[in-house]
Amino acid sequence: MKPSLPAGSPPSPDFLPSLPEIGRYFTGAWQLMAGDRQGLHRLDLSADGFWRSFAALVVALPPTALSWLEFERVERGSAAAGPLAAVAAHALADLTAWLLPLLLVGIAARHIGFERRIVPFVVAANWGGALLTWAFSPFFVLLLVTGPSDLTQILGLLIALASVVLTTRLIVYASDCDWPLAVSIVTMMVFVSLLSYGAVSDLFGMAVG
Repeated sequence: MKPSLPAGSPPSPDFLPSLPEIGRYFTGAWQLMAGDRQGLHRLDLSADGFWRSFAALVVALPPTALSWLEFERVERGSAAAGPLAAVAAHALADLTAWLLPLLLVGIAARHIGFERRIVPFVVAANWGGALLTWAFSPFFVLLLVTGPSDLTQILGLLIALASVVLTTRLIVYASDCDWPLAVSIVTMMVFVSLLSYGAVSDLFGMAVG
């Protein structure tokens, strides 16, 4: 499947991949994080595959919702807003933090020599993001069970660092770009995510991250 700019309308009847397909995409994303570019062969880099990769948002929803629950019960620990408002705020913040960086890279692609790499980048970033969300979900279970502590703070920092390193490696090997560019993209992704959470917190008048 040749990487190219996607065409056509996004949704299709089989938008949500099957479990075997999800397993294959997760395996491919992990191979890329491990430095094996053969992982690209496990991803669907066609135009349909590009749009279907956004189903990763749905795949990542259960562990993402778990993080919302942990934040409301452990981090915030108060009923400053109704449950529907809290869910809406968390959902909007996470959706913006996920999609906006991809949009910005797409807009800047021509200027940073990334135009031919945008499809593998987006597909790998989507499935890699879903994989990391599931992989780190036990941490939120631990927080729900034990509450915050010095140990969980250290674990949280290590998880954040691991996420940055693995995402950087994913971008390098998926898009065949150099390390400085990948580091710049990940830095932008982190910065935009923080801005998203801050903006949504201001909009809803409640902390979301």
